[in-house]
Amino acid sequence: SGAMKRVGGAGKQIVQSLGVRKRLAQHGAEALKAQPRVEEDARRQRWWRPQISRRKANVARKQAIVNGTYGGFALETGGWLPEWDEVKEPHVLIPTKRHKRERTRAERAAAIERKLKEMPGKIEVYKKEIEARKPPPGIESLLKRLAKHK
Repeated sequence: SGAMKRVGGAGKQIVQSLGVRKRLAQHGAEALKAQPRVEEDARRQRWWRPQISRRKANVARKQAIVNGTYGGFALETGGWLPEWDEVKEPHVLIPTKRHKRERTRAERAAAIERKLKEMPGKIEVYKKEIEARKPPPGIESLLKRLAKHK
């Protein structure tokens, strides 16, 4: 392709694209970034695309590594400076949210344990209430009950 030309018999030296070298020599790192447009009637900010696309920049960087010109730059030979490398923000892994039932499982288990400790007392109170609702034993209760069913 026009971007990569092999020079010499061994085929080791790769020459960078002249357009990429010119733009890097003239603008440096700014040629790799999108630039805001300056307009008088600007209702919204518009941007110019980078002068060197990411694909061409990656090709130029790899060529500089192959040629041994990484770390320096000259218009005639090309190259790549380390400060032109894109510094990516570190990707920090955060735990997933999970389902609510999974997130609150420990709290629910603690609440169940707490309520289980209260259960013997509640059972005792319930049994007493049931016993209190029953009519007292004796002949009067028996006669009342039999009188209702007639």
